[in-house]
Amino acid sequence: MRSKLGRFIVVFLAPVLLSAQEVQFTQFYATPLFLNPAFTGLTYGHRFSANYRNQWPGIKTTYVTYMAAYDYNVSNLNSGIGVYFLQDVAGTSNLVTSHKCFNYAYSIKINRTSEVRAGMSLALMSKRLDNSNLIFNDQLVTGASTSAEAGAAQKINYFDVGLGALYNSRNIWAGMSIKHLNEPNTSLVDGDLSTLPVYLSVHGGYRYIISARGAGKTKLEEFVSASMHFRKQEKYDQLDIGAYYFKNIMNFGLWYRGLPFKKYKAGYGNQESIAILVGLEIPDKNFRVGYSYDVTISRLGFNNSLGSHEISMVFEIVQKRKKSRRVLISCPKF
Repeated sequence: MRSKLGRFIVVFLAPVLLSAQEVQFTQFYATPLFLNPAFTGLTYGHRFSANYRNQWPGIKTTYVTYMAAYDYNVSNLNSGIGVYFLQDVAGTSNLVTSHKCFNYAYSIKINRTSEVRAGMSLALMSKRLDNSNLIFNDQLVTGASTSAEAGAAQKINYFDVGLGALYNSRNIWAGMSIKHLNEPNTSLVDGDLSTLPVYLSVHGGYRYIISARGAGKTKLEEFVSASMHFRKQEKYDQLDIGAYYFKNIMNFGLWYRGLPFKKYKAGYGNQESIAILVGLEIPDKNFRVGYSYDVTISRLGFNNSLGSHEISMVFEIVQKRKKSRRVLISCPKF
C-alpha cells in the first residue's frame, strides 16, 4: 500500500511541480522568436527554423521539446512578422504544454549598421495531462483499474502576452524580453488558481570579426563571439555564458549554465551543466544546423541524467533587393 502511495506521489506530483520550469534551449539564439519577439524579421527575407531538445534522457520523467518557426522581414514597413509552434512533453504523465504564437517587431535605424527593435508576442497556450499512466486515490482504495477522479484534471487553454526590446549592431547586441505579462491561470483543476509568474530574460553579446567580405563587409568569414543569457522568474534565476568560434562553414562553442555564487538552499550548489556546440553553415544555401550536448554537473549527476541533446536547423530564402545605404545586421547564431 505504501509503495503504491509513494509511486502515486512521485508519478503524479513530480511532473506537476516540474512543470513550473520554463522551456529552455541551450542554442537560444537558434530560437530567436521564442527568445525575444524583437528578433522577429531580423533576416533578409523568409526564415524557417526547427528545434528539438531532449533533456535528461536518463530519467523517464524527462523533458522533450519540439519547436517550428517562420518569420519574414517586411522591409518597406520596417517590420517583422512571425509565428512559431512549440510543444513540451514532461513526465510519466505526459504533461503537454503547447504554444501557438504570433510575433511582431518594429525596427528603428540608428545608422547604417545599428538599430533598435521592439517586439510583442501573443500566444494561445494549452496544457493537458495524459491520465492513463497515473494512479489515483480511489484506485489505491478499491484496486480498480480505472479512476473516477481522472476527469478532475482537464485540458486548459489560456492567452499569454509578452514584450521585447533589442539593440543590434555590427559587433554588439543587447536585448530584454518579458513573458506572461498577464499572469494567466494555468491550473488544470476547475476552481483552483495557479498563475504563471512573470518571466524576465536578459541577453546580449559581442562579436569580434576577424575577416569579412562583400558589400559593407556583411558576409562574415571568421569571427569569435561571446554572449550571455540571464533569466529570472520569482526567486529562481539562471545564467548561460559562453563563446563560440566561426570560420568559413564551421562553428565550435562552449557554454556554462549556472550561478555558482548563489545558493537557494545550504549544500545545494547552483550549477547545472556545461554545453558543447558544433555547427555547420552552408552560406550559399543559407542553411545552418547545430548540435549541442549538455554535460550535467549538478547534484542530479551525469550518470543519472545522461545529459541533454539539442538540434537546431535554420533555412533562409534571401530576396533580391534594391541597392540601399542601409545594412541589415545579422541575427547572432546559436
